[in-house]
Amino acid sequence: MRNVDSSTTVTDPAVVDRRHRSLLAVHEAELPSRIMTISGCEGRIEARTLSKDMSGPATRLVMLSQGWGSGVVGAFTADVELFVIRGDLMVAGERAGRYDYAAVRSGEVISGIRALVPTLALLMTSAPVRYDSSAGGMLSKPLIGSVSRSPWAPVSELPGRFIRPLADGPNGHVWLAGARAWTNEDGPWHSHAGAEEIFVLDGEFTIAEHLSGHDPDASDGPGGEQIHRWAAGTYTYRLPGQLHAGPGSGSSDLALAFHRLQGPRDCLWTDGVPAT
Repeated sequence: MRNVDSSTTVTDPAVVDRRHRSLLAVHEAELPSRIMTISGCEGRIEARTLSKDMSGPATRLVMLSQGWGSGVVGAFTADVELFVIRGDLMVAGERAGRYDYAAVRSGEVISGIRALVPTLALLMTSAPVRYDSSAGGMLSKPLIGSVSRSPWAPVSELPGRFIRPLADGPNGHVWLAGARAWTNEDGPWHSHAGAEEIFVLDGEFTIAEHLSGHDPDASDGPGGEQIHRWAAGTYTYRLPGQLHAGPGSGSSDLALAFHRLQGPRDCLWTDGVPAT
């Protein structure tokens, strides 16, 4: 069975349309860093594009400089979602710290946004975005998914796997996924109706992927599956319906990842190795 390392998928995701291609085991450290700004917000953003939909939506790993943001009332011109990996944000008076999630819908008027310290985060936008300080209307509260408010729950179909829901975001569910010395020797595969994004925060996952249209070779598993190693800092964008986490999957003693799904957090389970 082939072990595919992140070094085999180093194509710059900024030039790949994620609507048509899964991006598997992309390591953020191998991606180019670019300086970006959001018009209407002060401060510097160092960004690595993790995936991009050429119609506008994108996911980036960003380092927000201390003080980045705006202290005046305004509205973003696109949906903005942030998952804090390290640091602290203040979003319309609500604090988001390590492993918290915050979302502001396009056009919602808020009292401002600010990075209280240098903050490493995932930034997910539904379109090219600016902060419009001329927007008027009633003030809205952001959606905050606090890691401290949600308990871990086991995944009964995959012993050793756990989930911690964070929020039902503007574009789908977001959650943390944990594993404790998990192995899936002969358990089920599963897929989702919507596209899924994963960013590994700690430890390492080993994930079997069954790619539709993949031409199997002698080094693949019996069902044509590939095995990908996900160390901390690894990102994956998986197209809807792609079977994954089947036999051959597992984790280190402890592993943790952020997940974001376009749509509800549904799972379609299937036993056995799917036919190619």
